[in-house]
Amino acid sequence: MNTLKYILDSVLQKKQIYVKIKGNLALLKWNEIVGKKLSNYTTPIFYKENTIFIGVISPLFMRELTFMKADILKKINESIPDSPIKNIKFKLVSQIQKKVGGRTKEDEYLSYQNIKLTQSDIDWVKFVADRLKVKSELKEKYIELLTFYKKNERLKEKLGYKTCKKCGVLFKGEGPLCPVCKLKD
Repeated sequence: MNTLKYILDSVLQKKQIYVKIKGNLALLKWNEIVGKKLSNYTTPIFYKENTIFIGVISPLFMRELTFMKADILKKINESIPDSPIKNIKFKLVSQIQKKVGGRTKEDEYLSYQNIKLTQSDIDWVKFVADRLKVKSELKEKYIELLTFYKKNERLKEKLGYKTCKKCGVLFKGEGPLCPVCKLKD
C-alpha cells in the first residue's frame, strides 16, 4: 500500500498537480481562513501560478485587504502546510453570490418580475421620469430603468438589506450605518 501512495505522490509532484491541488485548496477553505465577516465581502475566484485571485465587492474593502495581505497569507500557510501561495490579488466584483444547497440565496426569493412596487414607488418613478424632457422612446427606457432600480431595492429589502441611517444606501451588515459611513465616523 505504501508503494501506491509513493507512486501517486511522485506522479502528482512531477506533473505539478500537487502544487495546483494545494493552491486550489485555499479557495475551498477561504471562508474558514478569513472568517465569516470577511467572507461576506469576498469570494475566491481562482488560483494561478502561486497567486490566488479574490473577488471583493468594494474598492474600500479591496484597499483594506491589501493592507491585510501578509496576515491572510500567514493564515493560509497555517491552514494549509506547504502551501504554494505566495501572493494574493484582489479584483472588484459586482456581487458576491453565496451558495446554499446548490442555489444562491437570491434564487430562493421571487424574481424581479414578481416583485410588486408600492404606490409611493410608482409615484416616485413617474415624478422622476416627468422631469426628463426628451422623446417618449427615451423616456420609456428611463422609466424601465427606474422601475428596475426600485424593484432591486425591494428585492434587497426582502434579502435582509438595511437602510443606512446616515446616507440612505441599502447595505447588508451589522449596525445602523453602512461600512463606508462607519469608516467616516
